Amino acid sequence: MYSIGLALSLIIGIVLGLVGGGGSILTVPLVNYFFDVNMLIATTYSLVVVAIASSFGVLQRLKSKQIDFKKGMVFVLPSMFVAFTIRKWIMPMFPITFQFSDFALSRDIVITVLLIAVMVYTGSKTLIAKERPIDTSKTNVIAILLFGILTGGLSGFIGAGGGFIIVPILLRLGLDMKKAVGTSMFIISIQSGVALIGDSFNEEITSGGINWGLLFALTAFTVAGVYLGGVFQKNISGNFLRKVFSWILLIVAAGLTVKMTI
Repeated sequence: MYSIGLALSLIIGIVLGLVGGGGSILTVPLVNYFFDVNMLIATTYSLVVVAIASSFGVLQRLKSKQIDFKKGMVFVLPSMFVAFTIRKWIMPMFPITFQFSDFALSRDIVITVLLIAVMVYTGSKTLIAKERPIDTSKTNVIAILLFGILTGGLSGFIGAGGGFIIVPILLRLGLDMKKAVGTSMFIISIQSGVALIGDSFNEEITSGGINWGLLFALTAFTVAGVYLGGVFQKNISGNFLRKVFSWILLIVAAGLTVKMTI
């Protein structure tokens, strides 16, 4: 299982390098299932892995000028503020078990359900979306700020960087697919890094909850995948990348649903 998990983290890195998102939302179920880590700690693993891997992706794309720093900063400022707030003040108060009369619901189930909902919505919407001319007039600064808040919320609650939301918005702003991917990585690296600062105040996470050897291995394999994804991206169309990413999300969501019900 350990070797399979590391191989899958390489694939996750390739996905992140190709489409600028999906790394964190796929890392959470990977760590939970293959390495038997509870969902809260799995979100922290995800934030670390994706923050470092995305930073590597940013460095990889600097020479080719595939990052729009101006649009990226407008997106990342509200996103990192919300992510930090949730990780520092809300997640430490998140009860391990919710009791409703005779019905008990665990924290892991709540996080899993949120993760599945986001995966299904994003995967299905992207899969059936048709190519349309981009109208940048319909995407203003207020809309970007609101989507930044949304991605910050996802990062805070389920450890997802939100690249699957960020990339489509950047495309609507007039960026081509490759520049949208690079800018998304820039946003995710900062947002995830700031969210992790919030985690440093959570005693459940800091008091021996992290297996540093495992975290290092996952990060190394994911970074290698991001590098390969950047190389492969030169020869693969943006439309094909979106379709592949959509199917990956739907398949993982189905697997999480099965795991949760058995």
